[in-house]
Amino acid sequence: MSQEIQRVAVWPPLLRLLHIVMGITMLILIVTGILMHSGMILNYELFEHLLHVWHLPAGHVLGIALLMRFIMLFVTQGVSSWKALVPESMQSVIGVAIFYLSMARNNLPGYFAHNPLWKLFYLLAYILIAIQVMTGLLLEFAWLRSVFRTDSASALLQHQSLLEILAVFVMAHIITAILHDWKTDTGEISSMVNGHKFFTVEKPSKETVKTASVSLDSLTGSSKK
Repeated sequence: MSQEIQRVAVWPPLLRLLHIVMGITMLILIVTGILMHSGMILNYELFEHLLHVWHLPAGHVLGIALLMRFIMLFVTQGVSSWKALVPESMQSVIGVAIFYLSMARNNLPGYFAHNPLWKLFYLLAYILIAIQVMTGLLLEFAWLRSVFRTDSASALLQHQSLLEILAVFVMAHIITAILHDWKTDTGEISSMVNGHKFFTVEKPSKETVKTASVSLDSLTGSSKK
């Protein structure tokens, strides 16, 4: 058997677009949220600029993108479905965890689309982001606070608490994505732009098979030497 590189379509266009939009808006919200919460912004006009020009519009866009992603979880199939976020085996989850614990010295287990370990956190992250968007809307609209019978102080406390948790999640997601892109040949980061990943597959020899076909089940991500 010989090996060859296959370029395979993994991420559909709408999923990639939502991922990019959610990523950009999350970064804007985290940076502006930390600045406004830190107490460093003493200028009232600058504070209002960050709030009304950057923070609130980014939150609205994130809410729309998140709603579309939730719809995709239940109306689509393949990598966009909620089923794709359920780990197929604990062996792959443990393998990725060992890869992290070894400081990337061990080989990263091969997987087709979603990282097996991060699957455990994606649905949780979506729920936390939804709560964050909701608390942000409660802070923005007084009539919504009256509907949910809460006050701005309680909503602000929840909003600020989740900010730190989501900031850690986003940073960990970025760092591990860079690590995967560095240690493998699959094109982890670029795949979220062009939709394709690269896989090393076994190619049957002509002596044993006259017509060869490649199954997605055989696709693996081989670590760089």
